[in-house]
Amino acid sequence: MYLFLIISHLFGMDNGRLSIIPEYDYNGVTVLFSGQRDSTDIGRLQSVTVPANTDSVFLIVTDDDKNIYFEQYDIISRNGYDWIDFPSETGRYSFMMKTGPFIGSESRNFNYDLIFSFFVKNLLLEIQQPLGSQNFLHSESEATVDSDQHGLRSYTIELSNFPLNKPRNIWIKYDNPDSFTSLTLLSKMMSETNEDERKGQPTKNILRHKLYIWEPLLAIAVVTIIIAAVLILLKDKKKTNACPKCSQLIFGGQKFCPNCGNKV
Repeated sequence: MYLFLIISHLFGMDNGRLSIIPEYDYNGVTVLFSGQRDSTDIGRLQSVTVPANTDSVFLIVTDDDKNIYFEQYDIISRNGYDWIDFPSETGRYSFMMKTGPFIGSESRNFNYDLIFSFFVKNLLLEIQQPLGSQNFLHSESEATVDSDQHGLRSYTIELSNFPLNKPRNIWIKYDNPDSFTSLTLLSKMMSETNEDERKGQPTKNILRHKLYIWEPLLAIAVVTIIIAAVLILLKDKKKTNACPKCSQLIFGGQKFCPNCGNKV
C-alpha cells in the first residue's frame, strides 16, 4: 500500500486551475478548467468528473495562428459519476463545462463532487459570486476574498497534493430574486455611465472586472454558449435544430435551450 501511494504521486498533473462562474453570461454555471500534465505522464489516461446537471463540455483548442476553437467533448458515465477523459498526448489542456440553466425558483444550488483519477500537485480553485446574488454561501471556508468597487467578488483557495480518486464536494447556494446575470448588470452599469456622460454629469471610473483569466483563454471562454456553439458549427459542421418554445438554435449534444431553459 505504501509503495502504491509513492508511485501514485509520481504521475499526474503539475498545475491546474478550476474556475466556477455562476450566472455570468446565462442563468447556469460555467466551469473552466486548465491543466498541465506531469512531463512523465504523457500518454496515460487522465480523467476528471463534471458537475451535476452538466449540459455540455467543450475542449478549448488554440491552433498555431492563435485562433481559438471550441470542440464539443464527450461525457462518459463511469463508477456512478460523469467524467471527461483528457487528450492522452496533450501536455496542456483547457475545458469549458456548461450546466443546464436554473429553472423555476430564485434559490440557486450548485453541487460538484470533484474527483481526479490522478494525483494533482497544485490546484487553484476559484469561485465567482454573481453580481445580483443574495445570501451567497459556498463550501470553501478558507478561501481568500477579492472584491471590486461594484461588488463583484471572487473566492480563491490553493489546494496542494490533491489525492487521486478522492471526492471533494464543492457547493454554492444563493438567491437571485431578479434572475439577472452579472453581465446584464455590468452592462446596465455601463449604460448608466454613458447616459451620465451624455448629460454632462461627472462619472466614476469603471474598473475592468476580473474574468478568471489563465493565459488568454479565459477571456474567450466566458463568451456565451451561443457563440461557442457557432464556432463548433463552423468547425465540425454539426446539425442544428430550433427550440420549439422560443426558436433559439440548439446544437448537437445540448439537452436544454440556452435561451429559455426548455428541455429539448
